[in-house]
Amino acid sequence: MTHSREAWSSVFGEATALLQDLLRIDTTNPPGDEREAAELLQRELAKDGLQSEILEAAPKRSNLVCRLKGNASSEPPLLLTGHLDVVPAGDLERWTHPPFSGVLADGMIWGRGAVDMKNMVAMSAMVIKLLARWEVPLRRDLIFAAVADEELGCDLGSRWLVEQHPDKVRAGFALGEIGGFPQRVGKAPVVLVQTGEKGLAWLRMRVRGTAGHGSMPRPDNAVIKLGRALSKLNERLPFHLTPVVERFVRETARLQPLPARLVMPQLLNARLSATILDRLLPDRSQAELFHTLLRNTVSPTVLRAGQKTNVIPDQATAELDGRTLPNFSVDVLIDELRAIVDDDQIEFEVIKEHPATINDPPDSELWSAICDVVKERAGLPAVPYMIPGFTDGQSFGRLGARWYGFSPLWLDVDGELRFSDLFHGYDERIPEDGYHWGVKTLYQVVERFCRSRI
Repeated sequence: MTHSREAWSSVFGEATALLQDLLRIDTTNPPGDEREAAELLQRELAKDGLQSEILEAAPKRSNLVCRLKGNASSEPPLLLTGHLDVVPAGDLERWTHPPFSGVLADGMIWGRGAVDMKNMVAMSAMVIKLLARWEVPLRRDLIFAAVADEELGCDLGSRWLVEQHPDKVRAGFALGEIGGFPQRVGKAPVVLVQTGEKGLAWLRMRVRGTAGHGSMPRPDNAVIKLGRALSKLNERLPFHLTPVVERFVRETARLQPLPARLVMPQLLNARLSATILDRLLPDRSQAELFHTLLRNTVSPTVLRAGQKTNVIPDQATAELDGRTLPNFSVDVLIDELRAIVDDDQIEFEVIKEHPATINDPPDSELWSAICDVVKERAGLPAVPYMIPGFTDGQSFGRLGARWYGFSPLWLDVDGELRFSDLFHGYDERIPEDGYHWGVKTLYQVVERFCRSRI
């Protein structure tokens, strides 16, 4: 179905206004409080005759679910999803525009959540509204879920919906974060689409010692022992090759000019990989990304020890943000950490864990639609990849959904804005025209995949 430039111009204005309204609602998690945002979406959906329901795992921790029925129940539904909560804005003085202003300035839409990920929430709402408004016949149900609590692990959002209301969100396919944006990998511009994510393994590392008076230094001071152990975590964990990463490297290697076309596959060689990344790849952020995709990782994030300056504590702890590769358990990660710290007295405790989620190979009718539309609209190939973080995909995948991280956004690959820098940082913003490109791109993928053939 084609629509005039004037029709899309009106849609783009509507889409910008919806995103601005969402950004003006403070859904910082903790505490979350996504209810106002969910109610806003409910009102907007109702304007196009769409019924939705708000489901809460706890007071004001709101999840909205809307279903647009298709004509053939035999086709598995497609789920469009995004989370309503955002991370804290930090020091407000470091923002060019207030983080919850949703201001449009310098061609950019500014605000906490502009990229992570109220843009996808607004785009998804617009897609389901347009399909209803334009009375597009569908051969499968389309579900839209705007969820809570992703930033703190999904317990009150996607995970709760999957466990408590599975029939409302069960789908054969799902589109969410992170992907759909152009990025230069090596020297080749591509559009990355997530088809896998590493597993989560949040750990507590505990070191015990002997308590005493601070005026009498002790060789078994727990704080010093913890510091020694943490300093060793700068060492990289062992190299592991997984099929999803091998596919990503080989597909992007074929797009490189010589000699990079010959060098990039050597990233898959355990003996050469680190040397190439540390010495030959000029883009350090890309080098670090490849390092994280080729090994399990941990990052110390929280330290706790003692309560009084003049008292040596009897224990010290560090919380570690661990991420595991597909088919690697948290026990394997702990064994790798023990080998590095080389101290049998250090204890490891699992705080939270879930395994990696992989949709590999990505081939499907939906994948074909993504590749075709991206090629038509961007002139670039879509390339599947695995992200080092986690998304709501790990929850919805438990119900059988094939997850594609595809929340399209156009960015100049050689411009000042880098997609990775927009997440959780100050001055979070997206170009308005790039967001409009995403709205139309997402609509075309969904319509192509869901539209009735008759």
